[in-house]
Amino acid sequence: MIYNSGMSHQLSDLITDYLEYLEIEQNRSQKTIENYDRYLQRLSQFAGDVEIRQLDGDMIRKWRVWLNRLPDQHGDAIGKTTQNYHLIALRNFLKYLAKRDITAVTSDKVELATVKRPQV
Repeated sequence: MIYNSGMSHQLSDLITDYLEYLEIEQNRSQKTIENYDRYLQRLSQFAGDVEIRQLDGDMIRKWRVWLNRLPDQHGDAIGKTTQNYHLIALRNFLKYLAKRDITAVTSDKVELATVKRPQV
């Protein structure tokens, strides 16, 4: 897909571009791409197919609350580590957008959740 500065940047189109970038330019494994797709689709499911500039710090905060309450396949809340995987995927996606000069919230605005490591 070819963009020019006057074109809209819908979340779904940019996610597709990013996943293709991971496959072709970053040579990431299919499993990594599947996981990033799942994580970013959850963002799209929450936010809708919004214009990328609508994805701001407040929306990301609300998505984090939504993720924290999202049940897994067993009906339990997804863990903090899994939530962090979502946030890592989002940060890498935002870095990709910055590299392409697409205006979006900066990746440094996305902080990971504190995870308590099990004591050995």
